[in-house]
Amino acid sequence: MTLHEMFSLRRADGRARLCILASECLKAIYTALTTGVFLTGFLLASGADNVSVSVITSVPLISGILYPLGPLLLERFRRRKVLLGAFRLAFHGFTILGVTLLPLLVRGPVMNALLIGSILLGSVANTLVASGFPAWHITFLPEEIRGRFFAVSGVVNSVFTALASLAAGVLSDFATSSGNQFFWLSMIRTGAFVLALAELVILLLPAEREYPAPAETGWHLVTRPLADKNFLRVMVTVFFWMFLSTMTLYAANAYLLDEVRVPYTFISVLQACNIPVTVAVMPLWHRMLRKTSWFFTFGMAFFLFALYPLLHMTVTGQSYRWSLPATMLVYQAVMAGGTFCFSNMAYIFTPENDRTAYLSVHLMLVALGSLGGQGLSAVFLKVQRSALAAGGVKLVPTQQLLALQAVLTLAFAVWFFVALRPGLEAVQTRQQQSLDGENQ
Repeated sequence: MTLHEMFSLRRADGRARLCILASECLKAIYTALTTGVFLTGFLLASGADNVSVSVITSVPLISGILYPLGPLLLERFRRRKVLLGAFRLAFHGFTILGVTLLPLLVRGPVMNALLIGSILLGSVANTLVASGFPAWHITFLPEEIRGRFFAVSGVVNSVFTALASLAAGVLSDFATSSGNQFFWLSMIRTGAFVLALAELVILLLPAEREYPAPAETGWHLVTRPLADKNFLRVMVTVFFWMFLSTMTLYAANAYLLDEVRVPYTFISVLQACNIPVTVAVMPLWHRMLRKTSWFFTFGMAFFLFALYPLLHMTVTGQSYRWSLPATMLVYQAVMAGGTFCFSNMAYIFTPENDRTAYLSVHLMLVALGSLGGQGLSAVFLKVQRSALAAGGVKLVPTQQLLALQAVLTLAFAVWFFVALRPGLEAVQTRQQQSLDGENQ
C-alpha cells in the first residue's frame, strides 16, 4: 500500500489514519511543551527543588496501577466515544491547565501538595480510559501496514516535537533574560492546552465501530492477560524499556539546567536535530526489521541505548558545547528505533476480543516501568548527595546515576538476547505459520 493509499481522503479508513497521525503530531507538540526540560524549568521557576520535581513528575506514573480497572468501565459500552472524550478532557484540564494556574495562586509546600493532587486527578481520569483510544484506532492499522505507519508517524512526530521544543526554547531563554521566566513558561503551557483540545477533537473524528463482546467478564476480564505467558514475556520487555529509558529523564534535565547551566535555546536546537536524525535513521531501523524481527530490532535498541548515559556523563560546563550535541545525536538515533519497535509491542500477542483488557495491562506496565525508573532515580539522588572521584575525575550524583543507568541497560540487553528473545520469536513464528495454514 502506497502512502497515498494509506492516507487517502476518499476512503474512510484513510481519513481515520490521517486523523490518528494528526492527533499524534499535536500530542507530540503539547507533550514537548509540558513535559521534559520545560516542565522541569516551569517547576523550578515555581519554587520547587530537584527532589520536589522528581516527586511531582512521578505522580502520573503512580496512577498506572489503575490501568487494569479500565476494562471494567469500558467493556460496559459497545460504543465509547462520548465517555473517552469526557475523561480525556478532564485529563488535559487537570494536568495542563490546572498545573499552570496553581502556582499563580499558592507557593511553597501547599503548592506542591495541590500540584500533586491536580496531576493525580487528571492522571486517574486518563488511566481509566487510556486503553480505549488504541483499542478503537488499531482497527484502522492492520498488521500488513502497521510497521510502515509507525515508521511514518515516527518521522512526522519528530518534526513537530523538535520545532515545538525549538520555539519554546527561544521563548524560555528570552523569559530567563527578561527576569520573567515563570510568566512566559505559563504562556507556553496555556498554548499547549489549546493544542491538547484540538488533539481531542481530532481523536474523536474517526468512525467508531461497535466493539465485540469480551470473551471474559468481570474480574476474569482483568486477570486473563495476567495468565497469558507469551503476552507477559513481551510486557517484560516493555516494562524494562520504560524503566531504563526514563530513568534519568528529569534528573538529567535538572542537571543540564541547574549545574551545567546550558541555555534553553542550545538544548532546543539540539532537540530540533531530531528531525534530520530520525529521517536518516528510520529507514535503517525499518530495513533491520524487515530482515530480522520486531524482537531482534528492539534488542538492538537496548544495546545501543547504553551509549547514551555514558556520553551524558561527559557533559560539563566546559565541554557541553561539543559533548551535549554528540550525546543528543546518539540518543535521538537510538530512540527513533526504540520508539518504532515499542509502538507495536502491545499488539503482537493481543487477541482482538479482549484487546481493551490487554492494552490496559500494557499501559499499566508502561507506567510502572517509568515509575520504577524515575523512583529509583529520586531515591538515588536523595541518598547519594556527595560527589565521587573516579580516576581523578569528579562525578556529581547525577553523573553517578547515569553510570548506573548504562550498566543496567547493558545487563538487560544481554539477558534479553540470550534468554528472552529466542522463545518469543519461536512463538511468533508458530502463530504466523498457523495463520498462514488457515488462510490457504
